[in-house]
Amino acid sequence: MARYHNLRVYHLALAQVTDVAHLAPRFGDMTSQMRRAAVSVVANLAEGAGRGSDADFVRHLRISRGSNDELAAQLAITAALGHDVAALAQRNDDIGRMLSGLLRSLGTG
Repeated sequence: MARYHNLRVYHLALAQVTDVAHLAPRFGDMTSQMRRAAVSVVANLAEGAGRGSDADFVRHLRISRGSNDELAAQLAITAALGHDVAALAQRNDDIGRMLSGLLRSLGTG
C-alpha cells in the first residue's frame, strides 16, 4: 500500500477538484454534485491509504473509482448541454484508468 501523496493519481485527482471548482459557477444545481464527486475521489484515495491495510485501501479505491465515474457522467451531461469540458473529461478518463490499473496491480481489478 502506497502513501497517497506519492501516488500520481492522487495529484491528478487533486487537480481535477480545482478544475471542477473553476467550472462550477456556470452549472447551477449540478455544481455541488460535481464538487462532491471530485472531492470524493481525492478523499477516498487518502483515507484508504491511511487505513493501514490493503483490504481497506482496495475498498476505498473502488469508492474513488465510482466517484470518478459519477463525475464522468456529470461531465457528459455538461457536454451535452453544449459546454466544452473535453480537457476535464480527458483528465477524468485518465484518472479512471489509473485507478483501475492500481486496483489490478493489487490483484483486485
